[in-house]
Amino acid sequence: MKNQSISSLKSTLAIPLAMAIILIPFSFLIGWNMTSMVVFWFVLIPLVSYLVPTKIFKSTKPIKESVIGLTIFYALMTFMIYEHSDFLQLMLISFVVNILILFFIQLDKKVNKEVVG
Repeated sequence: MKNQSISSLKSTLAIPLAMAIILIPFSFLIGWNMTSMVVFWFVLIPLVSYLVPTKIFKSTKPIKESVIGLTIFYALMTFMIYEHSDFLQLMLISFVVNILILFFIQLDKKVNKEVVG
């Protein structure tokens, strides 16, 4: 049980770290315009938040870890960009959308598991 909780904690904390690792080069190399913001906040962030616990850590509860990791990342980002209201609004909208995406992924997996099993 202790190893599972340590693995879960590592997976949860790896999500904001992975997002920051992607954010920095994305920001410097591509820059921020409306297209790049939508791609980053609505495509890359949910993808990374789901794949880190699932593929890297082989987690048994990836959605729980993804939601907690997303919340940590968005909390840190809110403090960083609160002065830029346009970016903040888009980021907060993406937080809600990404939580919904993760919920639907979980729902889809549950339905598929019931159909197969």
